[in-house]
Amino acid sequence: MTKSGIPAYHAWLEAHRIADSLMAEAYESLSGEERGVLKKCIARLYAVWGERPVQGRAARSFRQGFGLEEDEAPARYALLVCKAKFCSPAALLATLMPALLAGVPEILPCFVRVKEEEAFAPDIPAALLGALELAGVERAFAASEAEVFALARLLPASEGRVLLLGEPGFGEPLILHAHRSGLPCRSLVRPFLYFSERLDAPVEQRFMEEGSATAGGHGCEDTGKGLPLRLDASHEDVWLWPELGPDWFRTRRMRIFSLP
Repeated sequence: MTKSGIPAYHAWLEAHRIADSLMAEAYESLSGEERGVLKKCIARLYAVWGERPVQGRAARSFRQGFGLEEDEAPARYALLVCKAKFCSPAALLATLMPALLAGVPEILPCFVRVKEEEAFAPDIPAALLGALELAGVERAFAASEAEVFALARLLPASEGRVLLLGEPGFGEPLILHAHRSGLPCRSLVRPFLYFSERLDAPVEQRFMEEGSATAGGHGCEDTGKGLPLRLDASHEDVWLWPELGPDWFRTRRMRIFSLP
């Protein structure tokens, strides 16, 4: 916290924020069909997960003579760290929407440029920035991996969540920092394979591209068993992380006590 009472990480956010004009340009560059695909992703995720109340409280009494109170609230922030050249806005939305539906007040999507010498705002695919706009997230940030690590050290570790989207090995210093700080963290890495009922084979999803069977080399040579997601022909442009719902973005505290 600075002397003015403003959290120190706010200066970092201002220094690395992607200009509103670039966000708007990215959105405007999308075709009506592309926007429709992203809107469908958002609608499906909203229907599957549903919106959580800002605060929740539950109380139970047990015959063994004790009671339990549970208080639930959104995490203070969600830091979503994504490679700038990431190929799947549907997978990005599948991390973003659960945080929004959980009621997280500060969503921080950070796009990581590959090289330190790249320009401030890397060449982020328009579909990624457009997905943020359609989901109602008005801020996004661009930085190097080292700069994002510096942001993570400014954020209060006990109050947030961190998610990484990239290939294996991406963001390992940040993952180690989260582990040492007790900060809940998940690393979601490529390739994004689902089982296509249309092709009867494992497929790697890419935005607005017809999936191609990619079973070979991914350990799914036979039926794709073990893949967490099966999609029919009308949902091959949608993504869902089955184990990443709004509950992961909620904090829970409990009180156990003796009954009179």
